[in-house]
Amino acid sequence: GTLRDGHFKRGLNYHVFTSCFQVLGGALSAVIRYHHVENRPRGGICVANHTSPIDVLVLACDNAYALIGQRHGGFLGYLQKQLSKASPQIWFERAEAKDRTHVCNRLKEHVEDPNKLPILIFPEGTC
Repeated sequence: GTLRDGHFKRGLNYHVFTSCFQVLGGALSAVIRYHHVENRPRGGICVANHTSPIDVLVLACDNAYALIGQRHGGFLGYLQKQLSKASPQIWFERAEAKDRTHVCNRLKEHVEDPNKLPILIFPEGTC
């Protein structure tokens, strides 16, 4: 994007990311309470089984994440494209064998960089 990578861009991304998801949560009348915020991820990998787009909305109201999951069309596809403009996301096609290798390499690169957001994985590929 137009902003250089650095502390300011990461902070801005965090505030815009969480604020947007808080607005979306409010539009769905979500009342979310977080307990034990000291356990909030600071980096690395976060995995939750049976994760759906609604679960991402709930988690993203409290913390910014990079996402990895199946590429979609429609509104979710549009949302994926917009999220990818702000921070590195990893989207793939399940049927493509070469995508698996590419995803594995991108995931390793992401985790090795301490400045990257924690990455939220969709193990079942639902998102």
